Amino acid sequence: MGRKIFFIGPLGAEAKMVSGDSLKNLHLTRQLEKLSVHLTIVDTNACRKSFWKTISSIFSVVTHRKSKFIVSASTRGAYIILQLLRFFKIKDVIYWVVGGDVPHQMDCGFVSKAPYRNARIILVEGERMKESLNISGLNNVMRLPNFKHITSIPQKKPRSSDAPVRFVFLSRITEDKGCTYINRAAEKLNEKGLAHLFSIDYYGSIAEEYKEKFQKEIDLIPNIAYKGFLNLLQTDNYAVLAGYDAMLFPTFFYGEGFAGIFIDAFISGLPVIASDWSLNGEIIKNGKTGWIVPNRNVDELANTMERVIRHPEQAWEMGQACQAQCMEYDTDHVVTPSLLKQLGLLTPQS
Repeated sequence: MGRKIFFIGPLGAEAKMVSGDSLKNLHLTRQLEKLSVHLTIVDTNACRKSFWKTISSIFSVVTHRKSKFIVSASTRGAYIILQLLRFFKIKDVIYWVVGGDVPHQMDCGFVSKAPYRNARIILVEGERMKESLNISGLNNVMRLPNFKHITSIPQKKPRSSDAPVRFVFLSRITEDKGCTYINRAAEKLNEKGLAHLFSIDYYGSIAEEYKEKFQKEIDLIPNIAYKGFLNLLQTDNYAVLAGYDAMLFPTFFYGEGFAGIFIDAFISGLPVIASDWSLNGEIIKNGKTGWIVPNRNVDELANTMERVIRHPEQAWEMGQACQAQCMEYDTDHVVTPSLLKQLGLLTPQS
């Protein structure tokens, strides 16, 4: 029997899964266990809620210093965990990065390099991140894209030529995900007399500090609606998403990496109008699987939305390209036995 393998990161109840790191970890732990990597899971969500759970988890880690450790969490939480593992002189650490702000945090001096150097390998979601960390002197970095378990691809039905274009936003609803910019773009389009030609639906949990402002904004725009939470762990809901024409994602969230909703969009055949932010331009191929627009630019966002409204057949064709590409991000394609052998999580004979 090999050494114990600890998995440290946030998980949670599937029905209430709203954070990208929890969702990624759900797909990752399922795949690891499917490939016979037997994990001892330390759920940091549970630790935050229970002092004794935190103490017992730390005790378990300290008494198994020669074990292997996988850390998968957003930057701030992961940094604390990596510091702790370094303090206890634990070396066999794989840092499975969630999000895209590690290079920025390091460049600004908010985090030191030492805990990252201590990791045996760092898996980042994009080439730009890998290059930035290499420039910072970290040579233990490997690029691995985000992934999801894809069970089926919904059929994208041809759209009626006279139907309004349906845009969708699917993420946590906050100011820094670009929601206010979407609403302003919609107002501009409505002022041009296009209100009857498009609609925008929002899905996701609304940040408490943004709730009042968001509700006031959409109450004034007749062709925008909030639709609640779309649970894509229930795979039938991908058919709901496939009923839209394009996805909106003008984010400027500091922690953005390879957003999992891009994979959801590809599965559902939706080209994405995304901001030129973080890794978006690596994932969305401008003019092929979506459009990259300047960051925090209402006019360009509105112009691109208008292009889709006036030529929806282009969006439908691009949606076909999205679905053709989506299996590149299936868990079975990304987290493979050969990768796990390379990472030392499976023996060569497995």
